[in-house]
Amino acid sequence: MKRFSILASISLLFFNADALSSSISVERISEQLHILSGKEYGTSIGVLVLEDGIVLVDPMPGSEHLVELDKTIRTISEKPIQFVLNTHAHSDHTGGNEYFIKKGGVLVESLPKIEGLEHINVKSHSATDNIYYYKKSNVIFAGDVFDSSWHPTFYAGGTIGFSEAIDAILKLGDDETLIVPGHGSPVRKSSLVEFKKNTLLWIAKVKELHQKGWSENRIMNDIQVNEILEKFNVTGKTPFIPEKAFKRFIQRTITVIDTEKGGNKAVGADL
Repeated sequence: MKRFSILASISLLFFNADALSSSISVERISEQLHILSGKEYGTSIGVLVLEDGIVLVDPMPGSEHLVELDKTIRTISEKPIQFVLNTHAHSDHTGGNEYFIKKGGVLVESLPKIEGLEHINVKSHSATDNIYYYKKSNVIFAGDVFDSSWHPTFYAGGTIGFSEAIDAILKLGDDETLIVPGHGSPVRKSSLVEFKKNTLLWIAKVKELHQKGWSENRIMNDIQVNEILEKFNVTGKTPFIPEKAFKRFIQRTITVIDTEKGGNKAVGADL
């Protein structure tokens, strides 16, 4: 997944000299929508400026950077914070809720009536994943159903829930729709299709080796397993993930496989 040439019009915008050294990155998607992120934290934060106020999506750059996030939002718009939305309930996405509620924002569990903003609920990364599509800017907030900086985490929905969630996202918008992952750089739908293919390939390979009686350590050393894992390393990190995280990914994939073998497609929320 690389930055596409068509993203040239979605310029990376730092608003002043101080912002160049800021821990908050700012990307202008359209006049109404900006994507922010804590440079050391990585959660994608949506700032949607509407007529009556600002809608925030997952406003969490790290607890020590909430004041800075607030100041950065003020460089975008002086309008009041109106609503706070979350793609799911994990703290790396909800940790800023209280701060912005105190600033006047209203946390909404169900979608308020915002013209042009659609909402669907799926079960993949967590028991309740919220997908938001802002039609005017042609942007989807996918939350941690999709991560362009890490391996997939499909532990709550399992294989079926993950596939259904990705398919539901792909039905929104068009081929030019920008998909904002829970973490990592925004991409087009072709990258999401590839992500789904590689995830199912990963599950199938781990299942094959697990059913042969291979240990977790032996699976970790399999050449094909490592090749599939590397497909998620779109930024070319070395190493992509720590060894402990690699083993944990295999363990949790096996848990999904064993649970599905027992007839239950739901596994439990990812933490």
